[in-house]
Amino acid sequence: MGKSKINFEIEDEILSNAKAYVARHGGSLNKIVSSLFAQLGQQLDAPALDPSKKVLLDLSCGKVSLMEATRLLGFQDAGYTLHLMAEEGLPMKRLSEATAKRQAAESLDALKECLLPAKAAKPGKASKAISREHS
Repeated sequence: MGKSKINFEIEDEILSNAKAYVARHGGSLNKIVSSLFAQLGQQLDAPALDPSKKVLLDLSCGKVSLMEATRLLGFQDAGYTLHLMAEEGLPMKRLSEATAKRQAAESLDALKECLLPAKAAKPGKASKAISREHS
């Protein structure tokens, strides 16, 4: 069987995700694309994709949000959706840097609200304890 070279355009972020996948799992982009093309003809006679797997694939590709996928799957909590993603071995779409920073800031604010106020130490006790340790 002969081989052909093809050229096509792909978004930078998608290419970065594909390269990261190859780095984690081994192989090459060429093998992944060849495998995908080989499966295309086989899928013509394949049964329809399970609707829940389609939702998970859409989530993995960024076509639906985590909350929307959770709703479509009939779950009350996104944790179940994330667990299903992990079981299927599907990666989550990478968050934009702005979204990741916003979520980190919101998480930090929430954690700060949960912290108990520090007890004020009595002035003489802290210095006595320190001087005993250094004696």
